[in-house]
Amino acid sequence: MLRDPTTVIHAEDLQAGSSYNIPKLTQQTFGRLRAADEIIDEGHFIGKALGEGMNGFRPIVELMNSNFGIYGMAELSSAGNTFATTGGQFLMPLTVIGAGGTAPNQALGAEHSQPFHAYVMGIPGLKICTAASPEAAYGLAKSMIRDNGPGILFLPVKMMKETKGSLALDRCLPLNRAVLLHRASDEAVASGRAVTVLTYLHGVKEAQLAIETLAALHPQLGVDLVELRSLKPLDLDTIRRSLARTHKAAILDESTLSGGVGATISALLGETCYYELDMPVRRLCMDDAPVPYASSMEQAVVKRAADLVQAVVDLTSNAF
Repeated sequence: MLRDPTTVIHAEDLQAGSSYNIPKLTQQTFGRLRAADEIIDEGHFIGKALGEGMNGFRPIVELMNSNFGIYGMAELSSAGNTFATTGGQFLMPLTVIGAGGTAPNQALGAEHSQPFHAYVMGIPGLKICTAASPEAAYGLAKSMIRDNGPGILFLPVKMMKETKGSLALDRCLPLNRAVLLHRASDEAVASGRAVTVLTYLHGVKEAQLAIETLAALHPQLGVDLVELRSLKPLDLDTIRRSLARTHKAAILDESTLSGGVGATISALLGETCYYELDMPVRRLCMDDAPVPYASSMEQAVVKRAADLVQAVVDLTSNAF
């Protein structure tokens, strides 16, 4: 906002920093016109941002919980379709940032645990990114704000206050790339005991816990861990390079069995990477059911590190 006077922001309870201090002190610094404290009506202020984007401004919308972007679906669809149908000639610089996803032991109940990132996958012209670290969140946010098309950046709701880290200022990250976070050993690859794990948001932390467990209990097994920082467009090149080594894939997914992110990725792998796969893709996704509030019941719906450990063991022992 210091760099570009056309940049504005909208958020609920913005003057207090919203829930996670993302827009902290913006209203105190830039005033109420450029930093608007909004009523609890996501469709209302996403619509305001849509109008600003169409008229020379560069709006940012911060959602306390991205799931309530549901109430702005028509506006998000209009932003994406307007940008896409004009071939990018009609600029639509709209950035939506919100906490989302479903972590194990989240205890936020059904409405706050919906896979909104899956709901918006089919909107043309919309970029959809995720971040599981401060570095990724910062770099993707900067790039998305400077991009001339509409996008949504999802952040892991359960990790927003607990995850800390240093980062390089003024570093922008690409909006269309996945990242290989962990590479299986050459020995595991050569013996056919390596698996490509695709995940995002809280799944990154769960996958890292699974890798630690595998190292302790099954040191002969290996994992290529790919963080899907871009859900749309999907970085198939990075995924394909990993599959060329492992020939096995598991998707740890924070969306549902039907119509989920994992379903789309699994279909694409079957269509475009068929000859790299030695066996069917293993999907670890949420059931088609409301996410329970009670952690004891949630275990039946939301997949976690223990499920991924078992999936890697199964895939490397041909138990599928």
